[in-house]
Amino acid sequence: MSRITAISLALILILGAGLSFYFFLSVPQGIGAQGVSASYNSTELIVLYANAQGWNYNSSHPNPTIYAKTHVLLEFKVIEQDNLPHTLTINPGNSENQNSAIVSVNIPPITGTVVWVNWSFGQPGTYTYWCIVHPETMVGLLIINSSTNQTASVVPNSIQGYQLSNLSIGNIYGAKFET
Repeated sequence: MSRITAISLALILILGAGLSFYFFLSVPQGIGAQGVSASYNSTELIVLYANAQGWNYNSSHPNPTIYAKTHVLLEFKVIEQDNLPHTLTINPGNSENQNSAIVSVNIPPITGTVVWVNWSFGQPGTYTYWCIVHPETMVGLLIINSSTNQTASVVPNSIQGYQLSNLSIGNIYGAKFET
């Protein structure tokens, strides 16, 4: 091999290694899914802990009902809590039907794994968020209103016999928090 070919090969390898290192450093923390079904003008952070006994099971509000407005980007930060497989699946209405899901993201079964899911709703209404693997215990409601008046929606006390708690999420513009 000639000296110029060897130098060229070495430069290509160094350049390839440098670009690989740059890509490795630029990948964001956690796993994420982007899905924006509607334009948005603000952002809300929603933190959910994935546990087979219920979303946010170890809190005082498991399986919270979440209130948000239309055209707000909801940033779901899902944190794996129990080393079991989970999904964050969202359906219109009170349905837990995989075929009508508008969002469905797998959550790896490694405690502490963070999965980001972004979604914006263009239409007001009731949506169900649930886990395909644990549909009886991991289920809650999303109430999407076109205004901040939360009394415009009637929130049922249960879904398929499971008691729900209410949780109101405030605006956190463009923020992402890691614990």
